[in-house]
Amino acid sequence: MSESIESMRKQIETQKKLLLGYEKVLKLNERELANADEIIKMYETIMSYSSEELKSAQETVKATDIVATISREELLAAISRIKELEEQNRKLREEALHLNLNG
Repeated sequence: MSESIESMRKQIETQKKLLLGYEKVLKLNERELANADEIIKMYETIMSYSSEELKSAQETVKATDIVATISREELLAAISRIKELEEQNRKLREEALHLNLNG
């Protein structure tokens, strides 16, 4: 009978070791899952940030286009105004020349 008790104690000890091993594996798996969850959250944050940056970049490009268009329009208006002023100056010089010749 003592052999059977000893055999049972060995089996119990072996089962305890197996259970401890399984517990360690489960704890490692829990840590791995926690790490994976954190990694996923980090990727989600990165994706969200990237999306915001993309939207910001698109808005910047739109704003740049608007400014470029405004600048182009302003430039064309300025050139037109310069031509008008140059024409007025030419007429004023002609008028002054005419007055000096007749005066």
